Amino acid sequence: MIPLSPGCHSFTDPRNGLSYNYTVRGDSTANKPMLLVQCPGWGIGPNYLISGLEPLEQSFLLVYFHPRGSGGSSRTADPARMGSFTMAGDLERFREFLEIDQFPAMLGHSNGGTIVLAYAERWPQNVAKIILVDHRLLGYDDSAMFMKFREERRGDPRYEQAYATAEKYRPTSDVGLRDFIVSVAPIYFYDPEMHVPRYMRTLGYGPVSVWCMNRMRECDRHPEAGKCMIGGLKDVKAKTLLLFGRQDSQCTTDNAFQTRNLGLGHATIEILDRCGHYPWLERPEETFTIIKEFIEG
Repeated sequence: MIPLSPGCHSFTDPRNGLSYNYTVRGDSTANKPMLLVQCPGWGIGPNYLISGLEPLEQSFLLVYFHPRGSGGSSRTADPARMGSFTMAGDLERFREFLEIDQFPAMLGHSNGGTIVLAYAERWPQNVAKIILVDHRLLGYDDSAMFMKFREERRGDPRYEQAYATAEKYRPTSDVGLRDFIVSVAPIYFYDPEMHVPRYMRTLGYGPVSVWCMNRMRECDRHPEAGKCMIGGLKDVKAKTLLLFGRQDSQCTTDNAFQTRNLGLGHATIEILDRCGHYPWLERPEETFTIIKEFIEG
């Protein structure tokens, strides 16, 4: 493996000419196991993960991979190359750059988990363990569960304005996307009054990309993407943890159970109660204990 030192670094893929950023966090001299963290590909950037997962630095060397178009990584000229499976291919080029035979462990949150799952399907021998935190399973429609949460929360003042914004507003600029993220944040939490302020602090003020959001949505909603993901579940060899908040209304627990039921039968599912889309914020002690024990087990 090439030497890794704390900070933000980059490498260029000679096949496509794109430059990718990656951030290393933790003590690189302490011989700690490496944990690759795949950031979501829809333009939110890496800051919320780098800040939120900081406690894991006590046990692991964290390497955050910034997907194409986000966090300073190059934007592709081809909008059709912005899907989760394409971004999984970028991870394989990164593995080659690192000069390792396989990733010892990979973690992805939300769409980051979708990308990690795509990687484990396409390159099953190249990753030993995967942790999918509140991921979305392409090809599975969990809208019924989404609507169930919406009806249960109707009239709750903690959520009403956020849902009104989500249902009516479509951002068309990077500034508009940041405003949208701030406005709809309560939807993602079991206890928004307590946890949204901290979430906004972890998100920081780094750039977000509405272009990435729109292009990824187009790619991942294509029927072929869902067909490939569900069809590839049976090919995953990595030991798998599916970690979800029970009250995640956006990437609902149906995604966890269907991931296992539709082909990834050896996956372990952990569901945290009183918890939404960001388990490390609402249930930090349990979240970090589960992740640490899974990687070290």
